[in-house]
Amino acid sequence: MILKLFLKKIKKIVAEYSRYFRYISCIPLYYLFRLLPLQNKVVASSFRGKKYLDNPKYIIEALYNMNPDLDIVWLKNKEYNYNYPSFLRTVHFYSYWRKTFELATAKVWIDANRIEGNIRKRKGQLFIETWHGGLGIKKIQLDVASGALKLWEIKEIKNTSKLADLFISNSGFLTQVYRSAFKYEGKVWNCGYPKSDILLKANQFIYLKKIRDFYNLEENIKIFLYAPTFRKSLKTTGFDFTPYDIDFHKLHKELESTWKGKWAILVRWHPSMIRETEHIQHIYDENILNASHYPDTQELILGCDAFLSDYSSALFDAALCGKPCFIFAVDFDDYKKEQGVYYNLNELPFSYAENNEQLLKNIKLFNNDSYQNSWDEFKKKTRLNETGHATEDIVQLVDDFIHGKTSALKLIQDDR
Repeated sequence: MILKLFLKKIKKIVAEYSRYFRYISCIPLYYLFRLLPLQNKVVASSFRGKKYLDNPKYIIEALYNMNPDLDIVWLKNKEYNYNYPSFLRTVHFYSYWRKTFELATAKVWIDANRIEGNIRKRKGQLFIETWHGGLGIKKIQLDVASGALKLWEIKEIKNTSKLADLFISNSGFLTQVYRSAFKYEGKVWNCGYPKSDILLKANQFIYLKKIRDFYNLEENIKIFLYAPTFRKSLKTTGFDFTPYDIDFHKLHKELESTWKGKWAILVRWHPSMIRETEHIQHIYDENILNASHYPDTQELILGCDAFLSDYSSALFDAALCGKPCFIFAVDFDDYKKEQGVYYNLNELPFSYAENNEQLLKNIKLFNNDSYQNSWDEFKKKTRLNETGHATEDIVQLVDDFIHGKTSALKLIQDDR
């Protein structure tokens, strides 16, 4: 038994050493591959290849529609299974040498997260950092609570800031967050978020039907979506259900009593480690369904009738397309210490609850006119600028750059 544990530990050390060696060995490869010409190629990624969604998804699909012959590479983590368009050429996110070749020879990079510290960029390449948070409650990157970041995370933040030619923003608020959280001094384009275009332009009834059909719900059933955010403490303390301890059955009863009609509650967990844990299996029944495996959060938001979260930026996405939004936050003080926040809950346009009784009361007392007025004031305060054509604008910039119109980047008015 002792020998088995010892060998397992040795195997782990060797694997980590091997991975670190491949990581370091890529640095000279970036310089070696500079001998090769740049290709009309776009390399994109989101959430380190774990998912196909967010801003890069909408950009590359629009790029393909504009130019079907364009070589588009998606950096995909092969340990995660998900659907993606057949026109994409995939490369394993952790296939360091192959990934290095693709990045070193592509004219354009698009990413929604930090890039790794060993990545190097060459002259003539365009790196667009889209990020993914928008109007967020929780602090990010270098703004998070002191001591919360590891050295390799700080290195990634600095490398992302150093190499990015352009950050994509949707508000004056987010632009300032980039300046602070990434210590980024480069160009920020407040053109809106590509993933928000669908929220402003799509026919919501289409997605209402799509979600109902996906979950085999009756045509007249209304959908209440609950999507809490990530907590770092889960990595160290294991699963603690306390922050998510909603009485879904009472909530369902209140929805049908106050807002009338038949309702279903969809629950979308984050991160993936929560989704299959035995601690949450007891909550599901014919009215309360697990929506964690649905491929696109934006579609779920469009297909719901009301939205509930804690500190997720998805609250602002739901509000953008007119959904009533609520906050359930029993651990705000702890979260504020652990992660840090940009707003106190009473500064937001959403009613918040610290327990189940308050949540039910907020549902009962909800007034849509008052809510929409508060949301309009918040948009002015944050200088929100969602245009509905952010994808189109970014794709035009990328296409111009690929075809040699490198001055296109200079024409963008920086958000200062």
